[in-house]
Amino acid sequence: MARAGTAPSQDKAFLVLHRLRKAYDDTLAVDDLTLEIAKGELVAFLGPSGCGKTTSLRMLAGLTPASAGRIVVEGRDLTHVPPYQRDMGMVFQSYALFPHMNVARNVAFGLEMRKVPRGEIAQRVVEAIALVRLTGREQRRPSELSGGQQQRVALARALVIRPSILLFDEPLSNLDAKLRDEMRTEIREIQQRLGITSIFVTHDQVEALTMCDRIAVMHQGRLEQLGTPEDLYERPATAFVASFVGRTNRLKGIARGDTVETGGLSLRTCGTHQGDVVVMMRPHRIVLGEAGCVSADGRAVNRMTGCVIRTVYAGDVVQSDVRVADSIIAVEQSNRGSGELPAVGATVTLSFLARDTLVYPAAP
Repeated sequence: MARAGTAPSQDKAFLVLHRLRKAYDDTLAVDDLTLEIAKGELVAFLGPSGCGKTTSLRMLAGLTPASAGRIVVEGRDLTHVPPYQRDMGMVFQSYALFPHMNVARNVAFGLEMRKVPRGEIAQRVVEAIALVRLTGREQRRPSELSGGQQQRVALARALVIRPSILLFDEPLSNLDAKLRDEMRTEIREIQQRLGITSIFVTHDQVEALTMCDRIAVMHQGRLEQLGTPEDLYERPATAFVASFVGRTNRLKGIARGDTVETGGLSLRTCGTHQGDVVVMMRPHRIVLGEAGCVSADGRAVNRMTGCVIRTVYAGDVVQSDVRVADSIIAVEQSNRGSGELPAVGATVTLSFLARDTLVYPAAP
C-alpha cells in the first residue's frame, strides 16, 4: 500500500505521483498525494465532492498546474510538460463532443490535430468505432445518439490516439442506472483487452468496487487509503473509509480491551482498544433472529434484543431499523421471496461476529 508521504519506487511503477499538491490561495485542494500505479492497472480516485480527486486528475492531465510534487511516467518527469505532449487520453463527464461533427469526425479530431496521415486516420477511426460497437453510426451527429452512445464516442475519441494513459472524469454520472451498469462492463472489458493504464475518478463506490483493480480513497485533499476493493471493504484503515465504502452503522463508545460500551450495549471486538472510539458494523453482516453467544466455529458473537421501528422493501434486500437499548441499528437481509417482512413493533434478536465490529479512535 502506498500512502501519502512515502517515497515511491520509481523503477518499478509505470505512473508515479509523488507528494503532489495543489493550493488555491488559502485552500489546499490536494495535499501530499503519493501513489504508484502499475502498467495496465485501472485505479479509481474515489471520494465525496470536494475531496480533491478531480483536481488530482487534472494535474495528471496537465490541465491544472501542480503547486508542488512530481508526476512521473515510465521514468519521465511530466510535471511541467504541456498537456498535448503527455500522451494521455481523457473522457469527460460532459462527453465534450462537437455537435456539428458526426461520429467519425469527432473520433478523428485528435488524430487530425496530431497531423496523422489521412489514410491512417481513416483506418484507426474504423477500428476505434468498432471497438466501442458503433459501426454503422459513423455519420450520425451527437444529437442523434443516446447518452450511452455519446459516451462510447467520447471513449473512442480518447482511445483512437493510442494514449499510454487513459483518464476518466466521472464519465457515467449522466447516465441512468441501467446504462451505467452496461458502460461499467464495457469500459472494463475494453481497458483489460487493450491493457491500457487508466485512472477513473468517481464518487460512486459501486463503480469503484466493481470496475477497478485498486481504489484510492480521498478525503479533504488527502489519500486516506489505497488498496484493492476487498482491502477497502473488509479492512478499512480509517473510520472515513469504513463509512464511505459500503454502508455501516456508526456508534460512539468507550473501549476497554476487547469490549466497547456504547449506547447501553456491551460489544465484543477483535483486538484491544482503549478510550473514546467509533464502532461500525455492516448492516448485511447482522443476522436477524436467534443466535448463540458463540458461532459454530467457536468465534465470539455479539447478541442483543431490540424492537423494529421501520422496515423498507428494497427489491433484492429488506432493510430494517431496530432500536436496541439507546441505539438504532440498521439491518439488511437478502430477499428470498418469502413475502414476510419484519413487522414494525416486533421484538427481534440481532447477532453479528466480533470480527465484524470495526473499531476506530474517536475524532479529537
